[in-house]
Amino acid sequence: MNQADLVPHNEKEPLTILVVEDNFINQRLIVASLTRVGHKVDSASDGQIAVDKFKDNTYDAILMDIMMPTMDGVTACKLIREMEKERIASGAKRIKIIAVTANAFDDDRDTFLDAGMDEIMNKPIDIEVLQRMLYE
Repeated sequence: MNQADLVPHNEKEPLTILVVEDNFINQRLIVASLTRVGHKVDSASDGQIAVDKFKDNTYDAILMDIMMPTMDGVTACKLIREMEKERIASGAKRIKIIAVTANAFDDDRDTFLDAGMDEIMNKPIDIEVLQRMLYE
């Protein structure tokens, strides 16, 4: 365990996070929870909006719902990872993308990881677990 692990999460550097969630109530709850612990939070209601926001903004992490209208989370993740290649070539660091889903089975887990997602979190979100994932 290094020294940074001993610092409470709320004393670590705040992150800029994009929450991609089509359910308005879930979106507001996640945004409020992340804001309350000090993060700067943006939101999108589907994968296409997330891809468009990624083009114009820089995020430390993206929480990506899987089942959404217009564009699902897996497709959005693949597009974001493709666009991210240019940023990484210019010196930017790879952003963390966390799949957020109500039903993550083993087959789904492989699909999410193959699409470029770093972690999978089941709904409802546990903010303490999420905080650990964000800073790993």
